[in-house]
Amino acid sequence: MKHVAIITAAFAATAGFATAQTTIVHTLNFNGVPYFSVPLLFNKCNGLASNLTKVNVSYSLQIQGGQFVIDNDANSPASVTANFGATLDATSSDVQLRDNTFNLIVDDVAALNTGTFNLAPNFGDGLNDFDPTGPDGTVLVGAPKMKAGNGDVNAMFISGYVGPGTFTVNAIAKQVASLTSSSGVETATTPVSANGTITITYTVIPEPRSTALVGLAFRRRA
Repeated sequence: MKHVAIITAAFAATAGFATAQTTIVHTLNFNGVPYFSVPLLFNKCNGLASNLTKVNVSYSLQIQGGQFVIDNDANSPASVTANFGATLDATSSDVQLRDNTFNLIVDDVAALNTGTFNLAPNFGDGLNDFDPTGPDGTVLVGAPKMKAGNGDVNAMFISGYVGPGTFTVNAIAKQVASLTSSSGVETATTPVSANGTITITYTVIPEPRSTALVGLAFRRRA
């Protein structure tokens, strides 16, 4: 009975190890003044495709600085809603970056400053002077904003992440300076700066310890 107990414990431990999961995390950074496209080089998961159970793509985008000047030059009041910041996309020609609904995981992610302003009719200035002073002008200052998220790659695509090589993900940032207005306004911008990360996380089942070694150890004890 003692030997039976040893065998059960040894194989239970081996089975537990075989089903345990671990994660491999690779994070790369980007920064600049949009528009920019930064190629990020990631390592593939070097192992068996059957051992890779999940690929997660996470991202962060942070903006700071800049300003969006709005000046009403019309003879009527202006109601203005403005958005100012940056967007992030991640693309690759090497691997798929789509989730279980086949949508892109990092698609037009926006970190924005938003404001609504009621401006008086043109007052004491003219076209092309971009005067931010009131009552017919204003400025939307680029305060720090951050957007982050993640998504799992569709299971039908994760085999593309397996192998000894690398793949490239392009982090693409674009300026946003947009508005809707009920009157004729002119604008001027000082662009935001942007920085952030793209992270690839692999969830893998490690190769199990050889059950043959466990059996060999028992036979020596016997």
